[in-house]
Amino acid sequence: YLLTGNVALNSSAYYLSADEIQIKKSSKTSTAKGQVKFQDDELMFVGKSAVIKKQDEITHTTLNQVQFHYPDTKMNGQASQVVNDGTQQVFDDVSYSLCPLGNTDWQMKADQITLNSDTNRGVADDVVVEFLGVPVFYAPHHEWVLEGRGSGFLAPGFGSYDESVAGEENNYQIRIPYYFNIAPDRDFLLTLNQLSSRGSVVEGKYRQLIAGNKYLDDGRFEIEGHYLNEDDITSNKRWLLNSTVDLSLNDKTELSLVANRVSDQNYFKEITHGDTSDSALFSHLDLNYADTEQNLEIALFAENEQLINNGTATYTRAPEISISKAFEGMDNRKIDLSLVSTNFKHQTSTDTGVRTHAQANFSRPITTNAYSLTPKLNLSTTDYALDNAADESRSIYSFGLDSKLFLERETHLFGTDLIQTLTPRLAYNYTPKKDQSALPSFDSADKNDSYEGLFSGQKFTGIDRISNANNFTLGLESDFIDEETGDTYLSLKAAQTRHIDDTDMDSSGVLVSRRKYSDIALSADVSFDNFTFNNALQYDPETNKIDKRDSSMSYILNPRKFLTLAHHDDNTIKSAELYGAYPITQQVHVFAGINRSITDSITNKETTGIAYESCCWALRLAHFKKHVSGNDYDYVTNFELVLKGLATTSPSLYKRLEDEVPNYLANLDDF
Repeated sequence: YLLTGNVALNSSAYYLSADEIQIKKSSKTSTAKGQVKFQDDELMFVGKSAVIKKQDEITHTTLNQVQFHYPDTKMNGQASQVVNDGTQQVFDDVSYSLCPLGNTDWQMKADQITLNSDTNRGVADDVVVEFLGVPVFYAPHHEWVLEGRGSGFLAPGFGSYDESVAGEENNYQIRIPYYFNIAPDRDFLLTLNQLSSRGSVVEGKYRQLIAGNKYLDDGRFEIEGHYLNEDDITSNKRWLLNSTVDLSLNDKTELSLVANRVSDQNYFKEITHGDTSDSALFSHLDLNYADTEQNLEIALFAENEQLINNGTATYTRAPEISISKAFEGMDNRKIDLSLVSTNFKHQTSTDTGVRTHAQANFSRPITTNAYSLTPKLNLSTTDYALDNAADESRSIYSFGLDSKLFLERETHLFGTDLIQTLTPRLAYNYTPKKDQSALPSFDSADKNDSYEGLFSGQKFTGIDRISNANNFTLGLESDFIDEETGDTYLSLKAAQTRHIDDTDMDSSGVLVSRRKYSDIALSADVSFDNFTFNNALQYDPETNKIDKRDSSMSYILNPRKFLTLAHHDDNTIKSAELYGAYPITQQVHVFAGINRSITDSITNKETTGIAYESCCWALRLAHFKKHVSGNDYDYVTNFELVLKGLATTSPSLYKRLEDEVPNYLANLDDF
């Protein structure tokens, strides 16, 4: 058959159209010429000519001077010839890209590319990557896996940094990673990290999934190591070693082992040049048994720390054993029993020892559509076996009653139908007076007089300090909710505690005098369209002053156009934060994040940068300034080229940007 004039053929296997198509039924061959269009379940082609032959159940195709498109992967390009025998596809004189059709801002060219579905391999000869028409990479031979992971070089990373030592400014860093796909359940990443001021750091990271067997369900193992044989500045060996083992021993038992160590406390500041906000590296063992049906949990936890970045030592649990059991009865009656024994260690303090704490909580929440009433009783006893002091103990109880009344009405504001809720809240808390000055303070700290904190009846976190209480707390909550969407536009809260007696306990455990009332805890949260405002404060009615305040205001139109201002003041330290991004043009935007201490005029963190983003690639330049101590700052500048769908020259940059500039999305796939 000879078909001419805007011909279109449809079959179960493919679609073919052309100016002219010749069909030979004896050989099951179709030959197309002129404005050829071909599509099967994988590819779309446009070309000058095509030969399609069916052998048994396999369709063989040969297309010339074609443009192609993979709808699933968005890959498109052109080739002088494409041959598909049902198993492999061979592209001659080919170029392809993940940019939109008609756009070649970046493209990969090769003399020949072979895609074999049986071996799951792609092979390319004489590969050149062009960016804006300029060759940026060449490889005589390149192989990769079509689906899943494959071994090979990853995109290199580039950056600059300043050393704090004299004469060591404006240094550069180059990272060249190579990925080994060892097996479906394991891989290895080898990286050469070249620091101009320090030398060559060899980095390796091995990961493995642990298959289940008769001893365990499944698990994961990971180990990472860095090694610098001789630092060009200090002449010391520098190294890092991190390892993690997570095991599911059965459906109720989990085991986690983590070990983190570096050669010295300045390793992250001087070698990795990443985030230096951590003050310690923690290693731990965590064994947890949880039976949800029996409401039973048993845990063993042990940890130690290595100080880094001029950090100070804290108490570590070495080890801690805990057990808890919950009972639920009729009419929502609840009993929670727990026992925790902790051996507290410290690198510098002599106040160490074993603390054993047992407690029982009894409660019975009563809730209706109109009100809720929650009585609770807590009984506890704590024993201290101290290393350098006499043993101590404390037994104490507390009682509380929390009540709420639920009211609501329909209202209309700014052209919107709203539901206003009004929730008066009254709570009573009682805990007897006990001088606890002889007890150490391993994990207790002052609570802020926040709204929920006032209703808890306790002014300390942790176990070592249980403050006395004999007070009433009165609060009021009100929300304005969109009747149609359910969005909360305005949320208001206010609460104050009135004390029946004038005795209090300070952080050292000593009973002291106090006034009859607390600060007033107030909060107001507003959310309307793209604008949000959050303000929480503690107002002192005696001095008519605000003791503490946390305020923030945000305008967020999209991840490229937003502004957030925040201010914190606790009457000791004042700080301010500014985060934002602004588009200069449709493709170019700037971003910044600043955290500054107003009290001592120190910039804690500062991030500034500029980015150009096209449809399928991006350029970013980001500068990070981090306060270390005194007048010592860490400066790092990172440059990133992103070829969407292919590679990025700085894989960790977008994660750091999203941490340092909240509400900013750096990953092109997320935006």
